[in-house]
Amino acid sequence: MKRREFILTTAAATSVACLPSMFTMAQAASGALVVKVEGESPYDITKKAVELLGGMQKFIAKGDVVMIKPNIGWNRSVEQAANTNPEVVKAVVEMVKEAGAKKVIVMDHTCHKAEDTYKRSGIEAAAKEAGAEVRYVDEKRLTIHDFNGVRLKRWPIFKDFLEVDKFINVPILKHHGSAGITIGMKNLYGILGGERGKLHRDMGQGIADLAGGFKPHLTIIDAYRVLLRNGPIGGRISDVELKKTVIASTNIMEADVVAVALFGEEPMRFDFIRAAAEKKMGFSELDKINLKYLKI
Repeated sequence: MKRREFILTTAAATSVACLPSMFTMAQAASGALVVKVEGESPYDITKKAVELLGGMQKFIAKGDVVMIKPNIGWNRSVEQAANTNPEVVKAVVEMVKEAGAKKVIVMDHTCHKAEDTYKRSGIEAAAKEAGAEVRYVDEKRLTIHDFNGVRLKRWPIFKDFLEVDKFINVPILKHHGSAGITIGMKNLYGILGGERGKLHRDMGQGIADLAGGFKPHLTIIDAYRVLLRNGPIGGRISDVELKKTVIASTNIMEADVVAVALFGEEPMRFDFIRAAAEKKMGFSELDKINLKYLKI
């Protein structure tokens, strides 16, 4: 079963009530809405970000089978900020179920041993508590997917990510030794099988091809704790900085651009942003992005 496509109109996305004085909107804004919410609780700011997009019911229909794909790649604790915050994952699962989903699956293709990463990250426990099925990848369930890209063309992908109605991408914002930074587009590496190391050549183009050839219905970026150095594995708490932020949008590239700015970098410094811009996947200039900010 192929993922059903949907479109979130700008008019619907921008119909946000209350507290106008607490919002800032980029001038000359256009396109999909990107929401940036800052606050003390990763759980609360995740729920508020989706609420400001119009609520999870805009993305999930009753009876949907939904895949939630966090970063669960590494055997690291929450404090080390190498994986998506479990409270963010819990909030997303709860909202999807409340919207009427028939089944919610949480899954990633890990780099360290899955049993270890799922447990130590806190994601397995949080997802199950919220009512999700937690699934590990199975190499027997690989199929070839055509990304129709410049660098990434046909590549093995786990069927689990295709056999759903909706796909929600839930990356963490952090440093990456090869890509420079990893956010929403790079997080999609976790849907791939095969020898992923081969994709490190011309990685920026490959990341853009990946995101252009497999589009999430929604991207929710965990930027609560941000790993500034020695990513993607990390390890030292001193490399982590509290940003206490979640960013959400239907446009994965523009969500990444907003996150890059939060990281303190220029978006076009990164090859994958430039490649995505060349593919016309979104704006690379912050003043052209339809951005709303709220601090709670």
